[in-house]
Amino acid sequence: MGNMGKENQDSPPTLPGDIIMVEILPYLPAKSVGRFRSVSRAWHTALSSATFVELHLRRANRSGQPRLFFCPGGGEDEYVDVWQPGGAAKKLTPKPDEFWDAAPLTKPLHGLLLVRSKNYSYFVYNPCTGSSLVLPDSIAPMKMSRRRDTATQPRPTSFYRVSYGLGYCSVTSEYKVVRLFSDSYNDVDPPCSEVYVLGKPAYWRPTAQQPPPPMCVVREDNPGVFLGGYLHFLCEDGRIITFHLGNETYGVLLPRLPPPVREDDATEMVELHGSLCVCHGFVGDRDGLYRIWMLQGDQEPRRWKLLCCINLMAWTEPERIRMETGGFPLDTLRWIAPLYMFDSDNDGHQKIMFGTGNRIAFTVEANGGTMETLFKADDDTIADSFADCDHPSLGLFEESLVPVGRTIEEVAFSSPANQAWFHILKWMPARSVANFSLVCREWRAMIMTDRFIHSHVLHANLNKSPRIRMIINPPVVGYIDLQFFSELGAPACGLSLPSSQPCHGLNVGGSRIGSFVCNPIMGYSEDIWFEEDEDESFSGRIGLGYNSKTSKHVLVLAQYKSYLATLEYHLECKLRYVEEQEWRPIDPPPRPILASTAPTFANGKICWLVEPNLGQASLNCEVVAFDVQSEEFEVLQGPQCNHPVGRMSILCLKGVLCVACSNQSINVIDIWMMKDDNGTWLREYHIDLTKFYPEYSSEETTPLAIDPKDGRILLSTGWSLGYYDPKTAELETIYCMGMQEDHWKFSPILCDESLVFTLGLA
Repeated sequence: MGNMGKENQDSPPTLPGDIIMVEILPYLPAKSVGRFRSVSRAWHTALSSATFVELHLRRANRSGQPRLFFCPGGGEDEYVDVWQPGGAAKKLTPKPDEFWDAAPLTKPLHGLLLVRSKNYSYFVYNPCTGSSLVLPDSIAPMKMSRRRDTATQPRPTSFYRVSYGLGYCSVTSEYKVVRLFSDSYNDVDPPCSEVYVLGKPAYWRPTAQQPPPPMCVVREDNPGVFLGGYLHFLCEDGRIITFHLGNETYGVLLPRLPPPVREDDATEMVELHGSLCVCHGFVGDRDGLYRIWMLQGDQEPRRWKLLCCINLMAWTEPERIRMETGGFPLDTLRWIAPLYMFDSDNDGHQKIMFGTGNRIAFTVEANGGTMETLFKADDDTIADSFADCDHPSLGLFEESLVPVGRTIEEVAFSSPANQAWFHILKWMPARSVANFSLVCREWRAMIMTDRFIHSHVLHANLNKSPRIRMIINPPVVGYIDLQFFSELGAPACGLSLPSSQPCHGLNVGGSRIGSFVCNPIMGYSEDIWFEEDEDESFSGRIGLGYNSKTSKHVLVLAQYKSYLATLEYHLECKLRYVEEQEWRPIDPPPRPILASTAPTFANGKICWLVEPNLGQASLNCEVVAFDVQSEEFEVLQGPQCNHPVGRMSILCLKGVLCVACSNQSINVIDIWMMKDDNGTWLREYHIDLTKFYPEYSSEETTPLAIDPKDGRILLSTGWSLGYYDPKTAELETIYCMGMQEDHWKFSPILCDESLVFTLGLA
C-alpha cells in the first residue's frame, strides 16, 4: 500500500478525457484540432464526430471579430492567407490544385464556402481544412450547352444564364447547392433549377418545385444568399425569389426592391447582421453614390430601409489617399461589396466592412461618415495580381471542421451494385446509356462521372464498324444518321465541310472562317470562329488530341499567314482544352501545315501534312506532329512515293499513323503506314479505282476508316460512300447522291459511341 501511494504521488496530474474534449479542444483553431486527430484512433473518431464538429463550430468562433481569408491569385501564391483585426496576415492551408484565380461567392455557411474558379468551375471549400469538392457539370453545364436538332429528337432547351447558391437544411442536416437557369435560348422556355446534395449518391436533380412565373433572369455574379432556411435569388427585374431548402419550394419576397438611381448602377444582394440587404452603386464612377438598403421586419408587411449612403466625393483627401495608396484609384475599382456589419467599441455606432477586388478591407460608419482602412496587401506582386479584379478576392472566414463531402465518384462507386452496372452499361450505345441514366439517381450519378464516360468510350467502340452520320445545315452544324439522310433526300447539303476522325469521343472540323468541336452521337457542339484579315490570306486547321495523363481533350490551331505579294509567311499557333474557353499561344511548328487537309491524332500526337509549296523543298512528304503531353512540335519524314503525288490526306488506321497518296494518271490511291518511330513507312494498301471511274476518282476520293470486322476501307467522294475490299478489289457503294452541277457535296462524319461533353455554351 505504501509503494502504491508513493507511485501515485510521483505520477504527473492528468485531465479527464471528457474535459479535454469538451472544454479545451473545441476552442482551438481547426488546423490544430486536425493535428490532434493523429494522436490515436480514438481521438480521431471523437474529433471527427458530428457532435464535436458542431461544438467546435460554436466555441471556436465566439470572438465576435470579423476574420478574412484571401484566395490565391493567378500567380505563384501557394497558400490561402487569413487575417483578423489587430494582427498580421498568416498562411493557413495550401491552395487546392484546382483553384485558378478563385472567387469566394458566399459567406461561410458553417465554415463552408461556395467558390468559383476562373475557368467557371464551382467548388465547395473549407479553407480551415483545405478540403475542396468540385461540383460536377459546373464548367459548362449541360443545360447551358447548344445541342443540335436530329432527325429523331428536337433541340433540347438551353439557357444563357445561371446563378448558384449554397444552403443548409436543418431538418435533414444536408448541405445543398442550388442552381437556377434562366434566359432560355428560344426566349420561350421558363427558367428551371437543380439541386446537388453534398455527400449523397446522386447527381444534379430537378428541385421539387420549379421557379414561379413570370420569367425571371438571374446573373452569375449575383449568387443566391442563404438566410433563415431560404436561398434568395435576385432577378434583373427587381424581384427576389426565395427557395426553401427543406421542401424545395419557391416563393416571391415582397416588397420589391427600391429602384436604383441610375440605370447603370450595379446591384448586389448580401446578408448583413442577419438581414437581407441590397446594394446599389456604380463601382467605376467616383462621383456616384453607393447605397445599401436593408429589409426590415420578420413578417408582412416588410419594408426596405436605407441603411447607408456613401458619397465617395465627400471623403476627405487623407481618406482617399489611404485608399489610393499603392496605385489603386477609386475610379478603377471593379469590385467592391460590404462583407460584415458590427458595433463600434468606441462610440456605439454601427460600422460596415467592405472588401475590394485588389485585396483592400476598409470600414465606413453606417451613417456614411468616417472611412478607415483595415487591411491592404503589402506584397506588390500579390496586389498586382488583383489590380483589375472584377470578382471577390477576399471573403469572411470561420473556424470549422465541417467536411465538404465525398466526390461523386467516391459515393457512386462505393456501392457493389453500381460497380456491377458500371461493367454492363459501359458496353452499350451512348443514347441507350443516356436513357438508363433516368432510371434512378444512383445510376445517373454513376453514369455522369468522368470515370464512366472515359471507360465507356473505350469499351463501346471496340471492334465496331464505323458509325457514319452526315453534317447538315452548315454553317450552323447539325447531324443526322446516314439512313435518315438517304430517306430525306440529302437535305441541306452545301460546300464540303471536312471533319476529323473521332478522337476519344469527339470530332473537330470546319472551314477557313469557322470550326467546330462536337460529339455527333449526342448532338453536343461548340462553334469556334476566327477573324479574317482582309490584307493577308489566312490558312490553318484545328487539330484535336487527347492527353491520357490528364484525361483532357486538346485543341491546337496551327496556322500561317502568307503575304500574296512576296509569298512569305508567318507561323502562329495556339492551344486550349475543350472544357476551357481561353486560348493560349504556344511555340509555332517549324513548318507551315497543309490547310486543305484535316489533321489526325495518332500515338499521342496531333499530325498535319506540311504545305509543300512554302519553305524548303523536300523529296518526301513531311508531317508536323504535336505531342499533347510535352506540348512540343517535331517534323517527321513521310513516305517516299514513287509516282507523281496528287491528292494527299493523313489519317489514323488501326491506331497507326497513315498517309494516303493518289496517282491521278492511273486512278489509284496508296495508303502508307508508319511502322516505327524511326520513320519507316510501308505501303499497306493499294486501292485501284480504275473500273469504278468516274463515280470514284483518285483526286476526289478520301479514305475515312477501316472496318475492323472485315478489313474493308470506307471511301468518300462527297457524293458517293462505299466500302473497298483490298482482298477482292471490289467496291460496294452504300450511298450515292450523284454528282451535282453546283459542286455541292455531302459531309460525312465518323462517330464514336460517346457521352463526352463539349463546352458549347449557349
